[in-house]
Amino acid sequence: MTKFSKVSIFSDLNQLRDISLSQDFSEICGITEQEMQENFRPEIEKLAGEQGMTFEECLAKLRQEYDGYHFHQKGKGVYNPYSLLNALADREFDAYWFETGTPTFLVKRLKDIRFDVRKFTDGSLYATKQMLKDYRDNNPDLIPLLYQTGYLTLIDYNSEDRSYTLGFPNDEVKFGFYGLSFTSDDGVEG
Repeated sequence: MTKFSKVSIFSDLNQLRDISLSQDFSEICGITEQEMQENFRPEIEKLAGEQGMTFEECLAKLRQEYDGYHFHQKGKGVYNPYSLLNALADREFDAYWFETGTPTFLVKRLKDIRFDVRKFTDGSLYATKQMLKDYRDNNPDLIPLLYQTGYLTLIDYNSEDRSYTLGFPNDEVKFGFYGLSFTSDDGVEG
């Protein structure tokens, strides 16, 4: 379980084990490529047919849209199960995850601190394990909260200084996030 559940009303629980960056549990919050191909081949074939794609083209598009979440530097990437299952059920690609709620408080905080949102894709967001586990609501660093809520994922790991590079996990999150308004009052986009 992630310590995110311990924030605020659950602060009395201090004997829980935080598994949010544990290799043993790095696949628990998603669907691996192997699981998807073993369990959803007929649905993938239907999606491919509906979209006029080959099976391999459809797999590549699914990866691009919904794969890419990493919860440990050695862990496999996992697909967002909500978006993947909806895409297979509807037989179309869409931004399902963003339909579940808009992160307006995150957008407001990013705007308030004039955060350069280009950092989400330029490879310049770094954090340590300790930093990623500090997601108190009053933490001035929003990166842990963005990671814990799925807007960022582990992209790379530097074993020398034990730091992670973070970025968007996939196109669904990237384009959904950039579709939100980040124009500041002076007209400059952050």
